[in-house]
Amino acid sequence: MLQKLFITGPVGSGKSTLAREIARRMGIQCTELDSLCYVPDDSPSGNRKRPVEERDALFYAALAEPRWVMEDAGRACFEEARRQADAVVLLEPSPLCRRVRVVRRWLKQNLGLEPCGYRPGFEMLRSMFRWSKNYETGQDDIRQRLQAYPDKLVVLRTNAQVREFLAQWD
Repeated sequence: MLQKLFITGPVGSGKSTLAREIARRMGIQCTELDSLCYVPDDSPSGNRKRPVEERDALFYAALAEPRWVMEDAGRACFEEARRQADAVVLLEPSPLCRRVRVVRRWLKQNLGLEPCGYRPGFEMLRSMFRWSKNYETGQDDIRQRLQAYPDKLVVLRTNAQVREFLAQWD
C-alpha cells in the first residue's frame, strides 16, 4: 500500500478533491501545498506569501510524517516531496473539463459555497485560465519535472481511471 503520495496537475484537474479523499480513506491529513505558500490576510488578493523559511519549515515538517498525501500544481520548490513519494499522480483531464471545473469552482467560491484562501475575483479567474493554458503549452514545466520519476508516475486522465486508482484504499 502506498504510504506517501504526491498529487499534481494543472488548475481544475481535481488534485484537491482526490488528495482529500485518499487522505480521508487513509485516516490522515491532506497537505495542500498552496496553504504552505500563502497565508490568508486582508490584502486585495486575500492572501500573502509566507517567507520562504517559514514555508520550507512547514513543508519539511509535513515530509517528516511517516504517511502523507500532498497536492500541488507542480512548483519546483516542492521537488523533495516528489522524490520521496511512493507514487506521483498526474491528473490530466481534458482542457474543456478543467475549464468547466474552474468556472464552477469560481462560482461556488463567490456564492460562499466553497472556501478558498484568496479573493475569487475576475482577476483570479483570468489567472486560473492563464495557468491552465500554461500547462497546455508546457510553459509551467510540470511534465518536464515529472520525467525524473518514470517508475512511480501514474497519469490519470478520466474519471474511470481516478475511480480505479481510488479503489486501492477501499
